[in-house]
Amino acid sequence: MAKQEIRQPQQKRAVQKKHQIILAGYQLFSEKGYHSTNTAEIARAAHVSTGIVYSYFKDKKAILLDVVRFYLDGLSAQFAPLFASPITPQALPGLLSQLIDLLLASHTMAPKAHDEFLALSLLEPDVRALFDAFEQALLRQLQGPLRTGGFSEHLLAEKIEIVYGLIEQVCHEQLRHPRPPKEFEAIKALAVQAAVVLLHPAV
Repeated sequence: MAKQEIRQPQQKRAVQKKHQIILAGYQLFSEKGYHSTNTAEIARAAHVSTGIVYSYFKDKKAILLDVVRFYLDGLSAQFAPLFASPITPQALPGLLSQLIDLLLASHTMAPKAHDEFLALSLLEPDVRALFDAFEQALLRQLQGPLRTGGFSEHLLAEKIEIVYGLIEQVCHEQLRHPRPPKEFEAIKALAVQAAVVLLHPAV
């Protein structure tokens, strides 16, 4: 049997159907896991036929990649306001504190989805590539506002990468070993202080 040609939806109704499939995949992959979900279940949850699913997606893996893109696009939209204007030395501590809060929230707003996609990123190179691209785009978004805010360009990309690693570590530790709010705020303040020293224009 010849494979059905994959369509790129153009009309509003077709775009909406494809989006329904992505949303259904997101829900089922989050609740049941990617490997425990089949395409027929996604079709039922999206209220379309299996044939419609295969007209937009080559296979379940293709659905997964669009689901992860959908998830990461949602995270990007949350971070975008932080980088909308120049970041001055005075504003940097507050912005870094907000970034930590947003990253922590991104891990907890849909914990099942986050855990499933992160686990898949260790097994599926295509999923890992999407997470890597998201992280690199986030780091690039920080560079422009820091430059226009007066920060030195010397090793700026490398400094930002170190700062991001520090922030991620703080978030992951809080998720693995939750600390009381007051104690976490103290740890967060230490991380922000270290990041400010590293990024300071004079450094």
